[in-house]
Amino acid sequence: MRPIGWYITPIGRFESYSCDLAIVYVAKQGKMASALRVSVESLAEHLVQEVALDGQETFVKPLSMSDNLTKLAHKIDFSTSEEEPTEAAKDAKKELDTPDSKEATPTSFQPPTWPWESVRNKLRMALTEMSVLSDILQISRWAKEPPYMVLDPVSQEAPPPVKQVQIIQLVDKKTSLTSAASILLKGAQGMTRPQNVAAGTAKVNQESEFHAALHRLRLHWRLKKVGNNILGDLSFKTAGSRFWHSGMFEVTKTPEEDMEDTPERKACPLKVTVPSDLEGTSYIQVLIKEGEAEIATAFAIQSSRSKVSEDPHWQERLEAAQNVLFCKEAFAQIAREAVQLKSPIPHLVVGNQIICNIFPGVQLCITLCHDTSMDKQIEPMVKAKHSHALELSLHHLLRELHRSNLNGQTPRPVTASHTISKRRRLAGPQAMSLKQLAEMQQTECLLEKLLKQAKHIVLRSRTALVIDELSGKLQDTCLMGHWSALTQPLQTTVKIYVTSTGYESLGRSSLQLIIDVDYIRAINKDGRIIKLSHEQQELRDLLLCQVSQHQVNTVSTLSKAMGMQILQYNFHVGVGPVAKLGNASAIMIATPNGNRKIAVRSDPLEGIQVLVQGAKVSQSATCSPKSNVVTDFKWESLPSGYHEVNMSRMPGKNFLNKMELLLATLAQQ
Repeated sequence: MRPIGWYITPIGRFESYSCDLAIVYVAKQGKMASALRVSVESLAEHLVQEVALDGQETFVKPLSMSDNLTKLAHKIDFSTSEEEPTEAAKDAKKELDTPDSKEATPTSFQPPTWPWESVRNKLRMALTEMSVLSDILQISRWAKEPPYMVLDPVSQEAPPPVKQVQIIQLVDKKTSLTSAASILLKGAQGMTRPQNVAAGTAKVNQESEFHAALHRLRLHWRLKKVGNNILGDLSFKTAGSRFWHSGMFEVTKTPEEDMEDTPERKACPLKVTVPSDLEGTSYIQVLIKEGEAEIATAFAIQSSRSKVSEDPHWQERLEAAQNVLFCKEAFAQIAREAVQLKSPIPHLVVGNQIICNIFPGVQLCITLCHDTSMDKQIEPMVKAKHSHALELSLHHLLRELHRSNLNGQTPRPVTASHTISKRRRLAGPQAMSLKQLAEMQQTECLLEKLLKQAKHIVLRSRTALVIDELSGKLQDTCLMGHWSALTQPLQTTVKIYVTSTGYESLGRSSLQLIIDVDYIRAINKDGRIIKLSHEQQELRDLLLCQVSQHQVNTVSTLSKAMGMQILQYNFHVGVGPVAKLGNASAIMIATPNGNRKIAVRSDPLEGIQVLVQGAKVSQSATCSPKSNVVTDFKWESLPSGYHEVNMSRMPGKNFLNKMELLLATLAQQ
């Protein structure tokens, strides 16, 4: 059997991956045609999407089954309709069915049914039914005159028959009961109308008062509604606090039985419920003591929150609860730092008390006092040595800690990381050393700042004590200390003036003291800086030396004013007995005629010694008679040895007044 010809007819649509071809094989023998379906598919390769410059090819990923199904569904065209076969097509089909036509022409094969054709037909049928239903509803609803179509309800089974007599009796009873009820209700309304009006007015007033009080509460405190409850927040979390306590309180409406006003109090429509551990009053006591003597005392509390009445107002109660929370947070932070901080003498934390050693024999005691009872209120007793600066620092340090937790440094540029500060960014351009970088990383905690302030307070109190003691002890001089009104928490400046009573215009000596944390810097008049420790004796010795030099300096000024001759003037005498403290100062003066000389030596511990040379010796003091050979008087006044003057027996208010009388007497001889 030899084939006469091949005819290839496409079936369906050609896609990018595969296509179906119908190959018609026509044979001579038997005059019959057979169709053989052959599936032609592309190679299992991906399409090339892009070829890079280096020759690398980028392929397009094949579609998945769901993506391919979606793609085919999008190709459905519902606008095309099924076409009826025409008469010419039917005749052509009949001719093809005849035996002669089969022998003459090859058979024309119809393509198989499209896979989505049934789906399209069902959707079109559903669309047709919905359109008909919509038209029916439109006509029956809007076309009223004349009615083209009427909708009848579905017939149901009729209810079982009821006896007419029972219905009449039921209607009669209902009418009678209705008339009787209307008469009773009318009388009851007349009796209860005044009470209802009063109760309704009171209820409306109570409701309005509750909302007004709630509005006032929201102006001062943070509130939120959780379900049917109204909760508030007492904590400092929005300010940067990281304390564990939530600080939540509940706001409820006061019951009606508690809304009666009494002479002692006025009823409040709000009722505030705070946690049990925040009830009562609390404060932090900071005490600096040396042995049994107290140096300074401070209380971290506000006067408006120091006590709570037995039946407090909601504002008073919330303020007291927030103060308790503040004190607990501050004490917990200080206690945690006291345990972690390393010091030569370990800090002691026992219960609600923290003990720290700042100087030898000086302790800092921090105590948390909390009282939950309402009958007996605790109020901190303000003592004579109460430090308001330390009290302010307690509040300021905790607020500063909150601010550092909340607000970081603004980075430069703004796209930089927040972990690097400005000083660390400038470490490279400024060529900082490793030591400077290590110091930069160290940050001071709350307890360290508090200890520094306590040390400064101790040094300041010791300085004031030494100045007061010397002012009362010294009789010839006057010490005046001028404290700076504008001070810093860790630095105070005081300027000391040394003058003589009654001779202030002759001169005064000045000394400036800068009180730091661990030491005191003394700046002399000549610019020299002396660094002192925390010991009181060092400051006392320095002031005594300044007083000693001031005495000699004042005598020099007085001598010049009286016309005396200054032969020698020195603050550091190298002859005579060695001074036990510092250096002795001396001055030698001569009278205008040169007959008398006065030597003044001032020692910081031994005091002032005055010697006079050339004093006339009486005849009773000498055994030799008057010479007949030497008759000139000047030979009798030859300089002799120095004689000490007993200044305690001389008249005068102070040393400078006595020196003035002495110089005047010697100048007249």
